[in-house]
Amino acid sequence: MLGRVSVLLCTRNRPDKAKRCIESILANSYTDFELIVVDQSTDDRTQAAIDSLHDGRLVYIRTSTVGLSRSRNIAIRASRTETILFTDDDCVCDRDWIATVVRAYGDDPSLMGVFGKVLAYGEGREGMFCPCLIDRPEQRVVDQPVTPQHVLGAGNNMSFRKEVFRSVGLFIETLGAGTWMRSGEDTEFVYRALRHRLRFAYTPEPLVYHDNWLSEADYPALARAYILGGSAVLTAFTLKLDKTASNDLARSTYLTLANRLGAGGVLPALGPLALGCIMGVRYVLASPPRLLESVTVWPQRRGPLSSTPLSTFAGDD
Repeated sequence: MLGRVSVLLCTRNRPDKAKRCIESILANSYTDFELIVVDQSTDDRTQAAIDSLHDGRLVYIRTSTVGLSRSRNIAIRASRTETILFTDDDCVCDRDWIATVVRAYGDDPSLMGVFGKVLAYGEGREGMFCPCLIDRPEQRVVDQPVTPQHVLGAGNNMSFRKEVFRSVGLFIETLGAGTWMRSGEDTEFVYRALRHRLRFAYTPEPLVYHDNWLSEADYPALARAYILGGSAVLTAFTLKLDKTASNDLARSTYLTLANRLGAGGVLPALGPLALGCIMGVRYVLASPPRLLESVTVWPQRRGPLSSTPLSTFAGDD
C-alpha cells in the first residue's frame, strides 16, 4: 500500500452533483487521503454545499479562473502526496475506488498511471445517452502511444504518480472544458506521457459512475466539441511524425465523413474537424506548464469552513 494519496475534484456551478461526488469519496473504504476541491463556480452555492461537510481531509480552493485544465493544475500544485487520483463532479465513486487504485500501484510498482472503469449512473429516460463510459473487462498495460479513450480511459477515472507531472509537465490550459477548444486536454496529456515511454494501465477494478445523461438532441454539440479538441491534439502529434496519431487522425476523419460520430451530420462536423486540424499546428510547439513545487505556498486550512484564495498559489496566473 502506498500510504496517503490525493484525490482531486474540479467543479463549476453544479453544487448538488459536486456534493454527492464528495460524499462518495469521503465514504471510501480507503481513508488515508486528502480531497482537494477546486471550485470555479460563479456563485456561492457550491461553497455553501461543501461548507456543510465537516471532514478534516477536505481542502477547498475557490478560484475565479475558468477551464478544467487550469483547475486541475491548481489542484496538482496544491497536492501533498505522491499519488494523485482524478474524477469529475458529475461522477459517483464506488466505495472501494481509492483502494483498488492503490492496490494496482502496489501490484506493479513500475506503473506511472492507472485508469479505471466508468459505468452510467442510474438509468436515463428513453432517448437519453450517457457518454464517456469505459466498460472493458480485461486489463491492459501500455508504454507507448495509444488512443487513450479506446485503450485506457478518460479524465473521470484516472490517476498518476506525481513524478509524471514532474517529468512531462501539467495539462495544457488552452485545451479542455471551459476553453475555446472545449476538449482534448486529457488526450494530449496522456499521449505526451506515453511518448516518454511511461507505463500506464487500465484495470476494471477502480469503478466510478457517470451521471451525465444527455438527450439525442443534446449529444451532437458534445460530439462536435470532442471532434474539435481531438483533431487539434492528433494533428499536433501527427506533425511530430507520430504514426499512432496520424492513424487516429485518419480514422477520426473517416468517421466524421461517414457521419458515425453522432455530431448531427457531416456538414456540422466538418467545421470543428477542419478548425481542429488548423489549430493543431499551434499545439506542435505548445509548452505545458511546469510543476514548480518549490515555489508553491500550500493552503493553510484543512477543511471546508472558509475558502482559500487563489493568490496563495504561485504560478497559477
